[in-house]
Amino acid sequence: MAHPVREPVASFEYDMGGQDGALTFDEVGSKLEQFCDVIPNHPGTISQQFFDDVVYKKCAQGLYKELPEPWRLRKEPSVPYSMQIVILPDPSTPNAENGARESVLIFKHVYLHKNKLPVKDCSDCCCGMAMKFDWGTHRVALMAFNFMLDKVGGKQIRFWCVQPKFQKKLTIDNQARADGYRFIRDQGPRANNQNQFMEWTDEQIHTPGSPIEGWQEGKVNQALHNYMRGRQNAKTLEYWPFTLKSFVDWFFDGVLVTMLPSIRQHGITWIGRTRTGKSLGSKTILFAQSKFEIDRDEREDLVPSIVTAKHLDFFKAEPITKYKPGVFDDGMLQKMDASFLKAFINPSDP
Repeated sequence: MAHPVREPVASFEYDMGGQDGALTFDEVGSKLEQFCDVIPNHPGTISQQFFDDVVYKKCAQGLYKELPEPWRLRKEPSVPYSMQIVILPDPSTPNAENGARESVLIFKHVYLHKNKLPVKDCSDCCCGMAMKFDWGTHRVALMAFNFMLDKVGGKQIRFWCVQPKFQKKLTIDNQARADGYRFIRDQGPRANNQNQFMEWTDEQIHTPGSPIEGWQEGKVNQALHNYMRGRQNAKTLEYWPFTLKSFVDWFFDGVLVTMLPSIRQHGITWIGRTRTGKSLGSKTILFAQSKFEIDRDEREDLVPSIVTAKHLDFFKAEPITKYKPGVFDDGMLQKMDASFLKAFINPSDP
């Protein structure tokens, strides 16, 4: 768990000592991997603001040494560690007049991350009663200890909680998934010549609030590569601001109207000077054809779109259909091999 869990837990009857010998301390013994620091009768009550803004905040950042006394250890261990804290009403203290406890019991569980320190060094780290665990021969003793903490109540900062070994993976809804892929497509890096894909992915999947927060790194990287390969081939257009009404009257009535009845069986070759509107005219007509075919077949799952490329080979990555016709724009047919053109254009080929 990357950050501790902050949770108020319903109160139960508890006995921090448990069975005889379960929590003891004897400076004669081997090295310890984990120990407890128990502080009974700490005067005062713990406000929720102090718990949230001071205790939890410092624990979440791993800045245990910046906690005020007696929340921090008296002496910092020489190895990395994590610390769970449980704050309980002290049962030995009577209720105050306003119903609040006059003191609390602070229970700190220190785990040294598979490192071990001598028993005396562990004792020197404790502000209150130093205790070690007698796990016995039971392999599930640590799980039982965490289960006990689940039940004792009070305010808790926990790194380890008892939970099922196998949990159903959380899945994101379809809208969140679509928003995530749209974010990758629109905001992701366009090139990967300086490791941009990996660096951007690593940042975004760990940024709180990002549309792809928590996504698998491999999935995001694959999506970026797929979008990059798509940009290298034929380009799909799904928005075009012009319609057939954009043509001037003499061209629309005298030229285009005579061609439209056979547009489904034949293509149009535009020949003329540059920058006279050939590309604009081609895309406008094909968008109208795409919309006509989609509406005719009642394909509500599709939107009018076309494919455009400057080399016929690029159309292999995006098959041309009647719903998505293609524009061979500004290509050089005379520089392409005749056998290739025949194979690509011949409708008898599969």
